[in-house]
Amino acid sequence: MEDNKQIHNQKAIFAPFRSDGNETSLYIVYKALMARYDSDEALVLLKEFCLTSISAENQRRGLELLYMSSFFNEVEKMIQINRESENKENHQWAQMYEMIIERRLSGERTDPFKILATLDKIEPFSKDVELLKLFMTLYSYLDLRQYGKVGSYLDTLYELNNKIADPLMAMYFQERLEEFLMFYHFMRNELILSRKYGYRLLNKMNNTFKHSVVHKSLALSYALESYEQAIYHANEALQIAEKYDYTMIIETVKRDNIPFIAAVNGRYEGVTTSDPVEQAHLNIARGNIDEAVAYLESIDQPSPFQEYYLGKALNDIDRLLSSYHRFTRAGYYFAAQFPIKEIKRLRKIDRDQLDEDRLA
Repeated sequence: MEDNKQIHNQKAIFAPFRSDGNETSLYIVYKALMARYDSDEALVLLKEFCLTSISAENQRRGLELLYMSSFFNEVEKMIQINRESENKENHQWAQMYEMIIERRLSGERTDPFKILATLDKIEPFSKDVELLKLFMTLYSYLDLRQYGKVGSYLDTLYELNNKIADPLMAMYFQERLEEFLMFYHFMRNELILSRKYGYRLLNKMNNTFKHSVVHKSLALSYALESYEQAIYHANEALQIAEKYDYTMIIETVKRDNIPFIAAVNGRYEGVTTSDPVEQAHLNIARGNIDEAVAYLESIDQPSPFQEYYLGKALNDIDRLLSSYHRFTRAGYYFAAQFPIKEIKRLRKIDRDQLDEDRLA
């Protein structure tokens, strides 16, 4: 009975936007509902409006509204609606959001090469699809850690973003752009810019998943500067993820981010991890060098981070330099700061020892 009443109320609310088989643009509906209700209530109504939309245009734009509002289950329903549409552009939107949702759910298990191959076959029917295609291309290069390659697309990204005509899509795509720029400047170790975009997103987005992701990025950005700031943002990311059951973020923050921040700052009391590499990093911080080295040396093809950990454990400048150069060749200048910090520490020790020898 209550459900019927709710449906009736929604029909009454939506009635001014639907008449004679026509439907008001999603942007006008968004503005009207946001002006009349508080944002949480308005978003729930917008969710239902999208799922019951009779307009092909609103159906495809509803995908972005639902995704950017963290209604991920409803995005999957909306994908099916667009897949069944008679409009061919809607089919392309459905295909794009299938990849977006798969990447969100799978995380590191997503195959970026597969996504890039799929994208290569898509001939966009609109500027919106063209921009979504470019975003997915850039996300794939980020996943592949080809950070240097990402920068070559920036001009095209700005140009396409400025060509989006619909104001609602322009708003959401601008948020996507700022999120991308946050990661891009983070990788380049341009941390003031990265944080600027991060804090801006926290202040204006309605996407709780993205809020958690932004806090996770901000946490790492402070790892070398302020343990307190870093752990604050890591805990914020974890709190949001646990509240909304974002399993992938919960796992990465607990397993990777908090142990990493703890080890870098020597604040490891009570910190645990299920990841053997991060456990080795914690062991180095605790002074359990032999245990850490035994594990790290068993890795056949160490990543740049694993090489950094081993160089740190052994006070090996050659390994640290190798790690640094591997990071910089990939365009990951933020990560390159960690081996550099250890190299500076070791060279200071050498200088101090030399000064002591001269005085002796």
